[in-house]
Amino acid sequence: MRILVADDSPGIGTILTRYFAREGHVCEHVATGAAALRRLAEEPRPDVLILDLRLGDMSGAEVVARLRADASLRALPVVLVTGYAAADGDLPPEGSYQALVPKPFDLQEIGAALAAAVGAGREPA
Repeated sequence: MRILVADDSPGIGTILTRYFAREGHVCEHVATGAAALRRLAEEPRPDVLILDLRLGDMSGAEVVARLRADASLRALPVVLVTGYAAADGDLPPEGSYQALVPKPFDLQEIGAALAAAVGAGREPA
């Protein structure tokens, strides 16, 4: 499976990239929403996006809105992660993402959320 991690924390990007590589997946890390959108436009496309709700250049909600507006990315599974209490205004609309995992998370927790999101048939929940 191809995984894209969009998180402005280099430490989280490194930890997740290494963890998923050990699990046999191809995992890439980008630090901004703009970089995530650029990477998602390239082939081969990731199978799933792990997305921080608060990135330096845009919110995770904005990234999700742009994904869902693009017919070629509309069905991409998204697992949101956040280190902050998510207020209603921070979250994308319900049904546009598959899971929300609070930081700090353990690696098995994020792995399970990712597996469930991909197993949901690439349709937003």
